[in-house]
Amino acid sequence: MNLTVNTWDGPIVHSDENSAPTAADIQTAIARLDGAATSEVTLTREDPFAYFTVGGGPELYLVTGETADEEILQLTDPGAGDETVPLVCGGQLADFARHDLVDREAATRVLTRFLESGDHDTSLPWDVQ
Repeated sequence: MNLTVNTWDGPIVHSDENSAPTAADIQTAIARLDGAATSEVTLTREDPFAYFTVGGGPELYLVTGETADEEILQLTDPGAGDETVPLVCGGQLADFARHDLVDREAATRVLTRFLESGDHDTSLPWDVQ
């Protein structure tokens, strides 16, 4: 697996990569997300290809991914409501419904589970496409 933390300086992205991440590395990477310059962490598996990305920070996060079966997933927080929240993800400011964003604990749980099992946590509320 490969863990990448992306930081933007205007249109220029700087990537910190770790080809042998641990659960502690994931926790540290997500803690770096400030919702401004550093706003994206991705954990990627090459064979079969799958990934999960956490964007935003420092309090709310957008968590998306693609499984080896090519399902597109987005973690949700169904009880959080429809209020619009501005958030920088992947260097881009966008508005998201609050129910499409999760807390740091949930974001960390997703990447840690993917690292340890190679799959997503099916007990969490996912929007599947």
